[in-house]
Amino acid sequence: MRAIFSLFIQIMVLASGFAPTAYALQFQRYHAQDEIGQYLRSRAQNYPDVARFVVLGQSLQGREIAYVAISKNWSPDVPAIYFNGTHHGNEKASTEAVLALIDFLINERDRTDVDRLLRKYRIVLQPMVNPDGHAANLRTDSQGIDPNRDYATPTRPESEAFRLVETRLVRRLLSNERIVASAAFHSGLEAVLWPWCHTPSQSQHDPVFKAIGQSVARTMGMPKYTQSFHDYQTDGEFIDFAYMKFGVYALTLEVAHEAMPHADQLPAVVQRAVNGSMAFLKALDRVLPLAPVQQVSNANTVKVPTPVL
Repeated sequence: MRAIFSLFIQIMVLASGFAPTAYALQFQRYHAQDEIGQYLRSRAQNYPDVARFVVLGQSLQGREIAYVAISKNWSPDVPAIYFNGTHHGNEKASTEAVLALIDFLINERDRTDVDRLLRKYRIVLQPMVNPDGHAANLRTDSQGIDPNRDYATPTRPESEAFRLVETRLVRRLLSNERIVASAAFHSGLEAVLWPWCHTPSQSQHDPVFKAIGQSVARTMGMPKYTQSFHDYQTDGEFIDFAYMKFGVYALTLEVAHEAMPHADQLPAVVQRAVNGSMAFLKALDRVLPLAPVQQVSNANTVKVPTPVL
């Protein structure tokens, strides 16, 4: 059954129109944190023209939290698109998906479509939001708190959120990097989700979210794309905060049915995540920019100009 699933995913990847690429990392197994840290540093050291390594800070237990930025235009005015993984520490497929995207963007940096994106945007990639949970194979952080329920939302002020250093570091990154769009990788189902998570009310940009989500889901061979609330209701998610506070298009990409698929499924899972990320970047390029909005107390009062598709 596992082999049939893996073959099906590979067929869907090839049907999407994106050819597989060779990776510096071999996605035949899950990578330990020391390997991940060494890999991120090596990308910046080996490709200094296009990659930069940044340490955001440390987790509660002292583990490094870092990201890599990839671009061919380092002007401070260049808008950034942010990918993160491992809000939930046991969802290790999400970690590997971000690593694969880093590898793809660097390896294929001179491919016409990638080159164009890198000249126009800075791509910011954080494989691990929650390294303590990753180390312990826990959904939560080391205190038992779910990081993806720790963000401010229209119904939760910042004074009642950001209990965790990890989510405060994400907030700092969003502020410092001029983020205009974002995708958070998760694993545990297969779906593309967008704000709002906490209310059935549609956001002002629901038609644009739906168009982008449909494009990404089709590329990844996923039948499910929906407003996150209609998957299940939550409060405190990253994508609600990013959209509310910074006015960015923010999606959740659930990349695998299992939080940690068997290693023989991993190559197909990460390839499909890369394909979906490229579809996301290209769809965004047709609709950006989305002007920043101020934090509000009610989801229905968010007012942002609607971009032209």
